[in-house]
Amino acid sequence: NATLADYQLKRQTQRKENFSFLYKRVLFVGLHMVTNSNEDETTVRLQENMDWVNRNVQQYWNHMDIIFIMGYGRLLATENAPFYNDMVDKMSNEWSSRTMVYARRASKSEFVTNVGGVSNFLELLVGNEWPIMDVRIRTKIGEAATVQYREVEVQKEDDEDVDDDDDEKV
Repeated sequence: NATLADYQLKRQTQRKENFSFLYKRVLFVGLHMVTNSNEDETTVRLQENMDWVNRNVQQYWNHMDIIFIMGYGRLLATENAPFYNDMVDKMSNEWSSRTMVYARRASKSEFVTNVGGVSNFLELLVGNEWPIMDVRIRTKIGEAATVQYREVEVQKEDDEDVDDDDDEKV
């Protein structure tokens, strides 16, 4: 299990709610992807979010294979178009040797591939449902990185035989 000594958590100066850390060749980036009643504030927030992702990717480029963004807003929402278009462009061009996962809350869990027609851009929809989701990210130098998820099965209290060895990663 990871401890604080295993990674350095960073926060964006102008958006303290945004954070990042590198763990085992996965760059985790947390973004506050919400809209504001003031359209100008939304524009500024999106630009600062894009800047935060760009800065972290540049800093950790040689030490990461996967960019795992934890957002909130829908990528295809009209108000998020500048962010979405920037990420599609980056993943199609200068970041094409990496994999990006954009994780967000949704009504139902689902794994969307080829976001924006880009094979290495994925969207992980995390449903507001039970049981919870188990996400596994595998990276090995020289091999393609993989991202997998499954819903975790919860054992009922009255079940006597519990065998955790049968669980498979999807």
